[in-house]
Amino acid sequence: MKYALYILFIIAVAYNTFPLALGLNRDHRNSHLTNLLLASVFGFLQGLMYHLGSLLGNSFMHLFVVRYKWVVFGIFVAVSVRMMLEALKIRRGERLFSFDNYVKFIIMAIAAGINTLIIGMTSSYFSPFNGMMVMLLFVAGFCWSIAGISMNMSRTNILLSSAMHFAASIAIFIVAMVYLFTNNWF
Repeated sequence: MKYALYILFIIAVAYNTFPLALGLNRDHRNSHLTNLLLASVFGFLQGLMYHLGSLLGNSFMHLFVVRYKWVVFGIFVAVSVRMMLEALKIRRGERLFSFDNYVKFIIMAIAAGINTLIIGMTSSYFSPFNGMMVMLLFVAGFCWSIAGISMNMSRTNILLSSAMHFAASIAIFIVAMVYLFTNNWF
């Protein structure tokens, strides 16, 4: 059961790339090789942002050793609420972008990794699969990006993206609750 929640957590954290990837290939002008490269960048930045977050968290999370469960819970809940609010923006079409140059793409790919960076700060106290987390986030981010790039931009897919974003936020919230109330996650 614990590993199923770990996998669900990783899939939910990496989901932030999907709405951006949905708007990436709106007119299907990109070649398949370009789409693979762009999805790889999304995945790479998911893993990198988690690693940077873990480095940042290692520099100050030791200060919270007495109340580490509440800090990790608070961070997970904050990310969950942030994702719920983003789901509403996606539903209204406010978080879908069309990239006309690669500088905007890189900036938005980094922005998609902010939640991953924040969650990475908790790696001192919660790191599923230990050292494999970076690689698993890369794979999950890549897969979500490929799925988003492959889909047509339609109202149905935008609503699906919003619903999935909300479901990912609920999954992170459930992991936060389980983490807070059990002792077998450390």
